[in-house]
Amino acid sequence: MPIVTRRNLIVLVSGAALFSGFRFGHARLARQAAPSGPLSEEAQALIARAWKGLDPAKVLDTHVHVVGLGTGGTGCTVGARMQSMSNPAEYLKFSIYLNASGVGDLSRADQQYVERLSGLVSSQRPHGRLLLFAFDRAYDDAGQPLPDDTEFFTPVEYVASLAKARPDLFVACASVHPHRADAVEALEQAAALGCVAVKWLPNAMNIDPSSARCDRSYEAMARLGLTLITHAGEEKAVHSEERQRLGNPLLLRRALEHGVRTVVAHCASLGQNPDLDVPEKPMVDNFDLFMRLMREAKWKGLLFGESSALTLVNRVGRPLETVLRDAEVQARMVNGSDYPLPAINALMQTSAIVKAGFLTEDERVLLNEIDRHDPLLFDFVMKRTLRLKTAEAEHRLADSIFMPGPEVFPRFAQLDGVKPPP
Repeated sequence: MPIVTRRNLIVLVSGAALFSGFRFGHARLARQAAPSGPLSEEAQALIARAWKGLDPAKVLDTHVHVVGLGTGGTGCTVGARMQSMSNPAEYLKFSIYLNASGVGDLSRADQQYVERLSGLVSSQRPHGRLLLFAFDRAYDDAGQPLPDDTEFFTPVEYVASLAKARPDLFVACASVHPHRADAVEALEQAAALGCVAVKWLPNAMNIDPSSARCDRSYEAMARLGLTLITHAGEEKAVHSEERQRLGNPLLLRRALEHGVRTVVAHCASLGQNPDLDVPEKPMVDNFDLFMRLMREAKWKGLLFGESSALTLVNRVGRPLETVLRDAEVQARMVNGSDYPLPAINALMQTSAIVKAGFLTEDERVLLNEIDRHDPLLFDFVMKRTLRLKTAEAEHRLADSIFMPGPEVFPRFAQLDGVKPPP
């Protein structure tokens, strides 16, 4: 049992107060574990409007985390640093994630996490599906695991089993570190298990996407039709400035050169990195570096953006406005919730979205009601509701963002019997 010092207690209490006081005046870290209801007729009407123009069979949330402690033999782990009060900030973050995920019994943590997730989706009428992320360990440059640098680990086999058990709710996404000696074999096994994509978080995993060490994995992903979903931009879980450089969007050109379909999570909408295209290498917003890649014609059909986190309080603004204004960018976008983040009060503040001009106050009230019922549904309806009004037009997120086609996820298309593009 870790010793709770006075300093740690102060950090935990003040941090909890900070997180719980951010939203709606509710003294809690995250939304309740079970939907509340019934919803008002006005809220139900807003949900119905959100589904107009969409085919539920094609709707896919492309960014959903699965985290566990290994209960029930799942093989999941969470780093010791996050579970120790000797690291109060990390412990607080872990506690918030548990709260947001509806985990109240650590002896059944993995089962409660999935029960909460499946309960939320299956209670929605209609509903789409969720792309569940595996998450590999961090590895050093020689291919040895770095347990102290691994925040959490979720095996490919586990998420594949969840998708196999509930194909009406879940689709599996692998995570295979390219430095592993068995990376190619692991990717082939992931494809055989039904995975449609591969998740990387370079800053946290110690992956340089521009390194030749990734080439074997790129060749395998291209051959197998596995889409790479990779974080770009700043990552708050990483404290090393050197590791933040691994989130530079320009490093992804090597994956694209190998013909790997690449989805850039969050559109790289946080932080700055050196502009590698300029000799002086000045610091530039990661979002601007991402947009530069999107404007390079040779990557059309290979490079895509993703909407998760664009509405979080620390990001909402210029990136979302840019996406809303640009129909060509939206044609190459997919939607993700980054669950469980929408259920964390400090990060998701509808007042900030109203202040930025993307929602009305009346819409905020209804969305808050939906949020208290189901934060996952809230994220979907909020993105379907927000808009940018200009003198020329009213810009909204395109229907296609919520129904990614075979050009983004060819293996997902194969699951549904659709012929993917060549």
